[in-house]
Amino acid sequence: MYAEVGEIGDARKVFDGMPSRGLVTWNAMISCYSKHGRGDKSIELFRQLGREGISADEYTYAIVLNEFAARWQVLEAMQVHSLIIERGFCSDRFTNNALVNLYSKCGYVASASRLFEEIPDQDVVSWTVIIVGFLQSGHMEKAMWLFYQMQLGDIEPNSFTFGGLLGACADANAFQKGRHFHGLVLKFGLLGADVVVGSAVVDMYSKCGEMGDALRAFQEMPERDIASWNGIICGYAQNGAGMKALKLYNEMVLLGPSGIAPNEVTFVGVLCACSHNGLLKEGYSYFKEMVDKHLIKPTAEHYTCMVDLLGRAGLLQEAEALILALPIKPDNVMWGALLGACKLHGDVQMTRRTAEHLYTNEPRNSSNYVLLANSYTDIGEWGEAVEIREVMEARGVEKTAGCSWVEIGTYMHSFLAGDVLHPQIEVASQVLQRLYLQMRERYEHDEVIYSLN
Repeated sequence: MYAEVGEIGDARKVFDGMPSRGLVTWNAMISCYSKHGRGDKSIELFRQLGREGISADEYTYAIVLNEFAARWQVLEAMQVHSLIIERGFCSDRFTNNALVNLYSKCGYVASASRLFEEIPDQDVVSWTVIIVGFLQSGHMEKAMWLFYQMQLGDIEPNSFTFGGLLGACADANAFQKGRHFHGLVLKFGLLGADVVVGSAVVDMYSKCGEMGDALRAFQEMPERDIASWNGIICGYAQNGAGMKALKLYNEMVLLGPSGIAPNEVTFVGVLCACSHNGLLKEGYSYFKEMVDKHLIKPTAEHYTCMVDLLGRAGLLQEAEALILALPIKPDNVMWGALLGACKLHGDVQMTRRTAEHLYTNEPRNSSNYVLLANSYTDIGEWGEAVEIREVMEARGVEKTAGCSWVEIGTYMHSFLAGDVLHPQIEVASQVLQRLYLQMRERYEHDEVIYSLN
């Protein structure tokens, strides 16, 4: 009873007070911790179970393996895998799905593939687990191939399959692939039947910068949850249409008590919209509304948005004071937002102070050194810039090569800075050179017209 309503403390008191506990009771408590974000306690209780001489079953193993997968604790999981083999649970599909999930998510592609092939009757859960696992470990092409094999095997994908595929397309900015999967979602009739899939479609289009498609998908959803609203609000905020993001937020709030209540993610989008549009007063108002009206405790992301809001407005002293007065330890993203604002407004003294915090926290992060060196270059302090480069070299810090990508058809092409290995690098370089010349000619033409006027 307590476990179902999330009263973990009360559930544990009852558990500890029981004179005898069977495996069902242990599983209930382990599952309770897992469902309510206390996977560390699930693992701890699993170990206690073994110390008391009680044998786990396939349900116990599945829960614990999923917790190890979430923490990338592969070596510990391998020990549990050995117990599974020793106790004869290898033929259990439930346990095998958990093992495939573990190895695929952690990047052990060969092991995951081998275990998947050994599952006697692969169902939609088995296929979804390996596809999503490969996507989350960065093996997108392998996951796509598996998805097509799944269809050839007459296994119909479900909402979780498409949720994983659309999420991967969003993260990789693979618009064409994402649109293809949107078409399949419509074909299988999942868009109107599952709000999770609809939210994934909105999020995919938003992250690919296709806000027209995102809005259409959002408007066509028969019902919307907070994830749907967050997808469209954050999408507009991140794609330079902050006023539309704020308008949608106000629409959501005006739905009334029976509507959708904003959460932490919503306000990240709202504050980001205020920051990118220079809405200082409104940003403070929304932050106050978040805390006082919706009783949401600010996170590091919210404070970072406020630092960015102040920094973009040129209020660097106020931004620095906010960071130093925080009730939580400021992270490097926060200091990085302030460093970017210092560079934008040419405040070298504060740039030095901010960079010191970043050097202390991330001495091996090359972007901190590069940003400081560029700040000196912008104001003509060439000697200082050279000194920063020398410090990088002395500390053995190497600049990470920049990477860009472009989707053509169904293939994603990636290019590194100074790339000479791509088979079409010469053609790409020629196109870039032509674009540069056209841009320079247009600029010079506009300069002539301006001077004549």
